[in-house]
Amino acid sequence: MENEDVMIKLSEAQNVPYVMYIEEKSYPVQSVSVVKSTIPVRKPTTRGGVYFTDVMAYKMKAITQDLSITGEIPKLMLGPSTDFKPIIIKTTLVIDGTKHPVTLVTHLTNAVNTKGQVELNLIVDKADLK
Repeated sequence: MENEDVMIKLSEAQNVPYVMYIEEKSYPVQSVSVVKSTIPVRKPTTRGGVYFTDVMAYKMKAITQDLSITGEIPKLMLGPSTDFKPIIIKTTLVIDGTKHPVTLVTHLTNAVNTKGQVELNLIVDKADLK
């Protein structure tokens, strides 16, 4: 199944549990939304020499109530340093009655902290269905 097909299935899926992994730490995700949208580039480009950005991309909004992730955010966002880390998101999709593990490689574009949760806006770089 192609990346595009996996992302379409994820965007249609309801009540699918997700877990974020940053290096060896895991963070539970309370809610996720997936949309395909344009991004503000006129032509395909490489971001920080790390990941490739096209003019259309799948974006995810992941919300976690594990506030310990806030200490990781400076290492995750593209900023003065081009050495930023990916966020791995894992879930399971049921396709034709069979469970398939899905691994998404994402990069953080924005984070919003509130008292009880952290909202992460991510760009999906790769989707792997097994």
